[in-house]
Amino acid sequence: MKKTLAVLLAVGMAASLTACKGSGSSAESAGRASQNQQEAGDTKQENTSASGGSGSYTLKINTALSETDPLFLALTEVFEKTVEDKTNGDVQVEVYSGSQLGTDEDVLEQAIVGAGVGVVTDPGRLSNYVYDIGVLQAPYIAESYEEALKLFETETYKNMETEIENCGFQILSFNYYQGERELFTKNPVAAPADLKGQRIRSSGSQVVTSTLEAMGANTSVLAWSEAYQALQQQVIEGVEVHLSAAVGSSMQEVTKYLAFTGHQQLLTGLVISQSWYSKLPEEYQSILREASFEAGKTASENVIAKNEEYLKTLTDGGIQVVECDKESFKTACDKVYDELNYTEIKAAIDKELGR
Repeated sequence: MKKTLAVLLAVGMAASLTACKGSGSSAESAGRASQNQQEAGDTKQENTSASGGSGSYTLKINTALSETDPLFLALTEVFEKTVEDKTNGDVQVEVYSGSQLGTDEDVLEQAIVGAGVGVVTDPGRLSNYVYDIGVLQAPYIAESYEEALKLFETETYKNMETEIENCGFQILSFNYYQGERELFTKNPVAAPADLKGQRIRSSGSQVVTSTLEAMGANTSVLAWSEAYQALQQQVIEGVEVHLSAAVGSSMQEVTKYLAFTGHQQLLTGLVISQSWYSKLPEEYQSILREASFEAGKTASENVIAKNEEYLKTLTDGGIQVVECDKESFKTACDKVYDELNYTEIKAAIDKELGR
C-alpha cells in the first residue's frame, strides 16, 4: 500500500510541476515527506470527537521552530484555536515543531499534490516555483519590520502571489515576522573580509546562498535542524539566523560571536495546498485566512517585544556582540541583485513604495 501511494504521489507531483518555473521538486522528496507526515501523525491523536465537530478536514502545519518560539505559540494559541472554534471542530489543525513533517521543500511538494499540509516558509524557498518572489528575501530590500510589511502590499507582490497559486499553493498570509537575520559565528566577524574561508550554513535557497557568498563566506546547505550538530562537529563555522531561533536552538552553546549585520528582515508566510483549500466551504476559507493573519500579527508583536530578552539570554550564555561595519556588508551585497536578475523587479518595487 505504501509503495502504491508513493508512486501515485510522484506521478501527481510530476504533472503538477510542469506549469511552474524553476521547481527543484523530486519524487524522492515526496516519498520522504509522506513518510515524515505519517510518522508525525502517529504522535498526535487523530480522533476529533473531543472538539465536538465532525473533523471533516485536517490541516497539518510544519515549522522548523521550537515549541517555545513566538511563531509556534501563535500558530497553536491563535490560528489553531480560532480555526477549530469558528468551524465548530469541522477543521482540525495540528501544528508540528522541529520539522517533524520534513523539510520545507518536502512539505511544499506534498501540498502541490493536494495533501492537507502547510508550512511556514520564506520567499527564497518559494522562488523554486516562482523565481521573482525571491527578491522579497534579497539582502537589505527592507530596513525594518514596518518596511518589510509594505513589500507585501505592492501590486508586484500580488502578481507573484497569483503565480504561486497557479503552481498549486495557497498563501493564507505573509505576515509572520521572525526577526532580523544576523551572523552567529565561532570567529569574530566585523567586516566582509572576516568571513573569508568561513563556512556558513545556508538554507539552500539561491538568494540566501548568494547573499552569504557576496558577504564573503563559503556556504554549506543544511536543514536548520542539523545546524547545531554541524557547529558542534566543526562542519560549519557559523549560521545566519534571527534571535528567537538562535535562542530556541541554543546557538550560545556552539557559537561565540554575534554580528548585527541585519542583512534581512525575515517575513514568512503560511502556505498550504491550493487544491485542499479549494475544497473547503467559502466560509471556512475566510476563517483560515483571517486566523492566519491574526496569528502572524500576534507572532510578530511577540517577537519584537522579546528581542531584548533573547539577546540577554544569548549574552548570558557567553555570546559576545561584535561591533560590525553594517554599511560594508550592504555594499558587498549590491551585486546580488545583478547576479540573480532581480534589478528590474527591485526597481518596480522601489517605484511602488516611492523610494
